[in-house]
Amino acid sequence: MTETKQVETIIHVKEGEMKIVPILWFGGSDRTLKTRVLLDKRGSSAKVLCFFFAKSGTLTLETEVVHDAPDTFSRTIIKGVLDGTARADYEGRVVIRKGSKRADADLNEHAILLSPQARANAIPRLEVLENEVKAGHGATVGKIGEEELFYLATRGLPKDEAKALIVRGFLEAFVDEFPPEQAVDIRARLARV
Repeated sequence: MTETKQVETIIHVKEGEMKIVPILWFGGSDRTLKTRVLLDKRGSSAKVLCFFFAKSGTLTLETEVVHDAPDTFSRTIIKGVLDGTARADYEGRVVIRKGSKRADADLNEHAILLSPQARANAIPRLEVLENEVKAGHGATVGKIGEEELFYLATRGLPKDEAKALIVRGFLEAFVDEFPPEQAVDIRARLARV
C-alpha cells in the first residue's frame, strides 16, 4: 500500500497584488493537495496553475478561489497528461461573494489520457452571488484522436513520435504561464517524452 502525501495551502493576496500559485505533479506516488486562495482586497489577482504528467499514482486536487472584494481577477488552469495507471481527480470551485462587483474568474481543467487504464475526473463549480461579474468554467478529458495520428503518419512520423509531438504541443504553451524555476523543470521533463 502506498502512502498518500497530503498538503493543504491557504493563500491571502494583498491589495493590487498578482500571485501565481504553481502546482506540479509528476506521478509515481499518491498525492492529495488542497489549495484555497482568498481575494479579499480590491484589485487582488491570482493564477492557480496545475501541471501534471504521470504514468502511475493518483493526484487528488481541490482548489477554491474566493472573490470577496471588488475588481478581483482569477484564472485556475489545470492541465496534464496521464499514461499507464495514473489517475487525477480534480474538484475546483470559484466563489464570487456579494459585494465583489467586477470580479473576473475562470476555471478550466484539460487532460489527455494515453492509456485505457489512465483516468481523469473533473468537477468545476461556480458559486456566483453578485451581479456585474465575469465567470466561466469548463473541463475536457479525452484521448489523442486517430485523425491527428493518421495526419502525422502521412507526414512520415511513427506513431510514438506523433504521440510525443502532440503531448508536447498540448502542454508546451501552458508552461510559459509558470514562474521561471518551475518552467525549467517542466521543460526538462517534457524533453524526455
